[in-house]
Parts: sequence; structure tokens; C-alpha cells
Amino acid sequence: MRKWYAAAMAALGLAVLLAVPGAAGAGAGDTARGCERHFDAAVADFDAVFLAKDLPAVMAYYHDDAVQIGSNGAYRKDKAAIQANFTGLFTYAFTATFPEVSKHIDGCRGATLVVDFTLAIPSVGFKQHFYNALTFVRERGKWKIILDVSSPLPVV
Repeated sequence: MRKWYAAAMAALGLAVLLAVPGAAGAGAGDTARGCERHFDAAVADFDAVFLAKDLPAVMAYYHDDAVQIGSNGAYRKDKAAIQANFTGLFTYAFTATFPEVSKHIDGCRGATLVVDFTLAIPSVGFKQHFYNALTFVRERGKWKIILDVSSPLPVV
């Protein structure tokens, strides 16, 4: 079942990269190293605005057609549902760590990033540990999250 699910998610990510208008449109001056630097800067900024609980800035990183699957299996089919999820989370004081596990950049068209995410909300005794896999597309020179999937791990 896990292999089937992983294969389905990989296929979905690839299908999105091929189907989303503008996702494959790298500029003539883009180099692999330049795209990687731009991607790394975008990820660093996304991490910072997430920790700052800056909802508009976080949502600016999500593609209009983004889908999110939470570590509890919650399926959020559009950007409005994703925003509602973050709106609820951002009402709490929380800590989060998300070191990179793997990264793959497909030229200037798309990228996948997997992080080992730990989220804690001390005021309610909540702690969650999961892998978070993000599929990005590059649209009009900006990296956008099109697929955000989390898989639960044991709490450490």
C-alpha cells in the first residue's frame, strides 16, 4: 500500500509539473545553479514567514491550484482550505523545526523538498512529528507549492 501511495504521489507531482501552464517555462538566462539559489532563497523565506505566522506571506507561496494532505489524512483541496488550516494553527504560540531531508530541483521547472517536521504547541500539550513533502512549480519566476503532503512519524 505504501509503495502504491508513494508512486501515486510521485506521478501526481510529475503530472502537475507537465500540466500547469507556465510551470515548465524557465527563462533563457536561467542556469541550474541560479535556479537552485533562487529555490533555496524561496524556501528560506517561506520558513521564516511560517515561523513569523505571516499568513498572507505563507499563502503567497501556495499555487492557486494547490492541494494539501495533512499528517492525519485531512485532504484540503484548494488554497482556501489550506489557508483555513494555517489560520487555526497561527492562533497558537508554537515551535517548529524542519531540517531538510532531501531536495531535488528539476532545472527551473519544478522541485521537491522533504523536511523532517516537528511541531509543538506547549499551551495545549500538543506535539507532532512528520515528514512534509512539498512539490513546487516555478511560475512567472516564482516558486509555488502545488502539493503539500505530510506523513506521520513517531513523536520524539
